[in-house]
Amino acid sequence: MRNESGGAAERPRARLIPERIKEAREGRGFTLDTFAEALGVTRQAVAQYENGQIAPSGDVLGRIISETAQPLSFFTSVPARAGELRAPFWRSLKRMEQHHRRRIARRLQWAADICALVERFVELPSVDFPVIAFDPDVADEEDIERAAEATRDHWGLGRGPIRDLAALLERKGAIIVREPVACEAMDAVSCWIYARPFVLLSEEVISGPRDIYNLAHELGHVILHATVDLNSDNLDRIEKQANRFASAFLLPRESFSNEVLGSSLGYFETLKRRWGVSIAAMAYRCKDLDIFTDNQFSYLFKQMNWKRIRKVEPLDDAFPVNTPSVLADSMRMLVEHGVYTREQIEGSLALNLADVESLCGVPRGYLDNRVVRLQLKREFGPESIA
Repeated sequence: MRNESGGAAERPRARLIPERIKEAREGRGFTLDTFAEALGVTRQAVAQYENGQIAPSGDVLGRIISETAQPLSFFTSVPARAGELRAPFWRSLKRMEQHHRRRIARRLQWAADICALVERFVELPSVDFPVIAFDPDVADEEDIERAAEATRDHWGLGRGPIRDLAALLERKGAIIVREPVACEAMDAVSCWIYARPFVLLSEEVISGPRDIYNLAHELGHVILHATVDLNSDNLDRIEKQANRFASAFLLPRESFSNEVLGSSLGYFETLKRRWGVSIAAMAYRCKDLDIFTDNQFSYLFKQMNWKRIRKVEPLDDAFPVNTPSVLADSMRMLVEHGVYTREQIEGSLALNLADVESLCGVPRGYLDNRVVRLQLKREFGPESIA
């Protein structure tokens, strides 16, 4: 291309976007202080990079890229976003350090960026979540019970045990991510992003019953608190509401109550095998529904303490954890059907491919275009060896 004077036209130069430095830092869990230490600069310098007052030198930019493990394109482009995500609902806000909250919130945003790319080519399930009038400031337990029942009715679930809640929510339009979070204080987090619910589950949770309760708790937030702004004044109240919703959704009061025919630990193991919910959660449900007296409730937990099964219960490993599939299947469709190459995915998202793989739930290296993929010739496939 030539300009009007006949000379070669200058190409527009890439511009470093200050806000993306902050996003990359937070996405890796750095505080201003720890990032400054890693870069060998002052805290004030990092703050100035992030607000655009000064630009990092070439050497410092190289260290930023190295420490955040993001490509240069991450810092020179911003994905088209419909707006900022609403504040996520943290299950343990008071115990979570701020840098963990910011890191996981960024990962939710990156999951939404991936979803936006996927939706250009793949018909994802439509969002089909019930809209239930609920005022968290005045609602009582009966309102929450009715909301849980209305959710089951909306989806035609009846009143029996629920299996594979992740698959159910994905069919109804939710995007679920399961990955390591490296934060003991967080089991799950959720928020609405661009009119679609997103949930991130901790891969460190290996108990199926605990995992399904975490997901049902987040479903409670999605259903009851879609328009609520989380703050220190309402945190305890909305967490209790989400817990009550989870219990009511997983253990409907009428059908579950009819099956509580004893209060021994052995009998509750039998109930756990049927309902897939932890003994502790069922005990609290019995207390909430006045099935148990205070003495019965205390006695069951004394038995659990005596047998040292409060943290790891019997049958915890009898139920699989929730395994999301929508993002993984979508990414495989794009690549394996030749709709979008690995190079195009990397270029469009401007994200470290390891992050994309983790958030989608595909094997490590699946999107790495430097990996040489080999396969047996057709005549030497598995069937020829059998």
